[in-house]
Amino acid sequence: MKAPVKVLVFQNRFLIGGQERQTVLHLATLDRSRWEPLVRCLKLEGEHLEDLARMGVRLESLDIRKMARPTTLWRVARLARHLRAEEVALVHAQDFHTNTLGLLAARLAGIPSIVTRVDLGHALDPMRRKALALVSCRAQRVVVNALCIRDACLADGVEPARIAVVRNGLDLPAFDHAATLEPAPAPLPLDLAPPTVVQVANMHHPVKGQGDLLVAHREVLREIPEARLLLIGDGTRRPGLEELARDLGIAGRVHFAGWRRDVPAVLARAKVAVSASYAEGISNAVLEAMAARRPVVGTAVGGTPELVRDGVTGFLVPPGAPTQLAARIVALLKDPALARCMGDEGRALVEREFAVEAMRRSYDALYCDVVEEAGRGRLHAAA
Repeated sequence: MKAPVKVLVFQNRFLIGGQERQTVLHLATLDRSRWEPLVRCLKLEGEHLEDLARMGVRLESLDIRKMARPTTLWRVARLARHLRAEEVALVHAQDFHTNTLGLLAARLAGIPSIVTRVDLGHALDPMRRKALALVSCRAQRVVVNALCIRDACLADGVEPARIAVVRNGLDLPAFDHAATLEPAPAPLPLDLAPPTVVQVANMHHPVKGQGDLLVAHREVLREIPEARLLLIGDGTRRPGLEELARDLGIAGRVHFAGWRRDVPAVLARAKVAVSASYAEGISNAVLEAMAARRPVVGTAVGGTPELVRDGVTGFLVPPGAPTQLAARIVALLKDPALARCMGDEGRALVEREFAVEAMRRSYDALYCDVVEEAGRGRLHAAA
């Protein structure tokens, strides 16, 4: 019996976030009879470290805090030596920082690399965007989770054959079980019986559009005074958003719940889910809302239209249009039958296209292609 092929899965940190959660899910479902993952990170921190420990994943840190330091190159060179010594077959990096350093380590080790792009680079400055384009063109494969990101890679000059679309996965049995549990009360001091609108997003970047949603909620309250808005997530912008809610006079109908690990249970008790972003890849928040059979009002940006089929699984509105956002939320809150129908359609879409088994098969095929291609290259070079 052949030994499993070793693959380095290279992550920055394991904080709560959509990309990190997908890496954890990938590690949980990877076929261990074929692949042996070695997991490395730049910084040993994040809430998902507990999940990895429960899975028995051995995690090591390179302890890289900043890329522009002399010690960074030394640590990458040391990683390359480790890859050669352990006979690792490929490097699979997960974000901008590990894409860059992972490509370099793979080149030094003489093995192929896979880089991952799951957003449209909204958080990168122009120099880093150029660097990401260069790295993408040099890697053996670029994994994307949305067609809009595939288009961005093509615009960067990546050859079409080097781009692999791997849809985000969702473990539906585990999600459904979590949805049956009672939400933890703190910090959620409210019952979810009134019409509740939910957005799940970090509060670090204005790109998530919570400010627009707060303005929209003021208009929703004019039509449905008992409606409540629940914002799940946290970040540096939270104090400013809380101040905006007070300035708008709606603070009593808005609850800031922070980061939560019981999102499925909360979604199961909500009425409508919202994504007010200005840029997205495939949003895990939207995916989970659809899995919970909630209709979604989303902005028509990035990969969201690949999930929210306008008039079928929810409604699409332009970004930065609070009035239209509010109108669609009100329409769903006032028409429970329509909301239920859209929710059912969303669940069916997730079952068809985003089940975790489909993701596992996609990664299995991708790794096989890259390893076999590298093997053919070595045979050709030897000849």
